[in-house]
Amino acid sequence: MSGDTRRNDRIRTGAAIAGPVLHALLPVTAAVAALLLVPVTVWQLAVVGTALLGMLFPQTLGGWLSIACLAVGTLLGTPSMWSAAAAVLLVHLMHVLSSLLPVVPWRGRVLVRALRPTLRRLLVVQLIAQPVTLIVMLVRLSDGAAVQGAVLAGAAAVTGFACLFLLRLAGRSNRA
Repeated sequence: MSGDTRRNDRIRTGAAIAGPVLHALLPVTAAVAALLLVPVTVWQLAVVGTALLGMLFPQTLGGWLSIACLAVGTLLGTPSMWSAAAAVLLVHLMHVLSSLLPVVPWRGRVLVRALRPTLRRLLVVQLIAQPVTLIVMLVRLSDGAAVQGAVLAGAAAVTGFACLFLLRLAGRSNRA
């Protein structure tokens, strides 16, 4: 083959992230979450161990089991505003990574461009969840009980989002 035809055999795709890097982000995120939020060493190891299981074998749903271990371990500590905000962010990030790993091949690469919608959804959810978390932590009474108004406001917000989702879904089915 001549050098001229070989020059055209390249595919330019843009910036990409290697599959192993995306896979490694789950246990790294879980380790950070465990160190920041879980006061008991056994639960920290459970969080990281199940995240490693989820990284190596995504079909085992180890990432979500890691989130469950993180939740139990977090309950053993004392709540604070920063830990609640960190938990909301890190648990959501672990959930997103656990959802991505089954479809990301170890030897493959994922275009950053393909991850933009996922990152956009992560940011939108965080822009909603962080202020709600802040409000709930601020209205929390000194004895640890949440104000009933916050529960009602949360239920109203969920109902509103469900209605918007159903309206959007109905609009799509009318177009089809």
